[in-house]
Amino acid sequence: MLDPTYTYSVPKKQMVSGAFDTLSHIMETYFGKPDESNVSDDISEALMKNVILNIRAAIKNPEDYTARSNLMWDATMAENRIIKLGKQTDFECHQMEHQLGAYTDCNHGEGLAVLHPVYYRHIYKYGLPKFKQFATEVWGVDPANKTDDEIALEGIVALADFIKEIGMPSKFSEIGIDADTDLKAIAYSCNIVPTAYKKMTHEEIFEIFKECF
Repeated sequence: MLDPTYTYSVPKKQMVSGAFDTLSHIMETYFGKPDESNVSDDISEALMKNVILNIRAAIKNPEDYTARSNLMWDATMAENRIIKLGKQTDFECHQMEHQLGAYTDCNHGEGLAVLHPVYYRHIYKYGLPKFKQFATEVWGVDPANKTDDEIALEGIVALADFIKEIGMPSKFSEIGIDADTDLKAIAYSCNIVPTAYKKMTHEEIFEIFKECF
């Protein structure tokens, strides 16, 4: 049994970081085949919208019982493997952040917040139908008179804007990673996920890291 009231005393930074990690886990599961309509992706879309709604509510009122309980349930659903059924998952962004954390001790959720928009700009063309769906179904992007690329990129911009809205960082410099950090060594230590829409190379990960400043 989990009691949401126990989370009231969690500092805002840690609450938002943990909730964004929940969103990240759902996105990492969502952005993978199959691209045909499926139950797992439909559940993921509902969960992502719920996380977004309730992060905002919990920031506004840290003792909002409904928001805290919803975020707790969202976190459970993000990791109990239900939404992974029938899915090829990504989790390359998590692989990158785990290594960043190992080398720099940065906050996990904040590292993910910096990485996700940059990473998605690198891979969206390889999973364009799903990124388009993410934009319209999760962020409410109006697809009228726009190309698929424009719709997908608008969804990524919406994610980046949300990250800033909730006070999460968007650059490495904001989480204590400076230009002297050996990003190449970190990049080459990352695991490569074979089931992502685009199988990365260590050099591409290094380029992503450089773009995060």
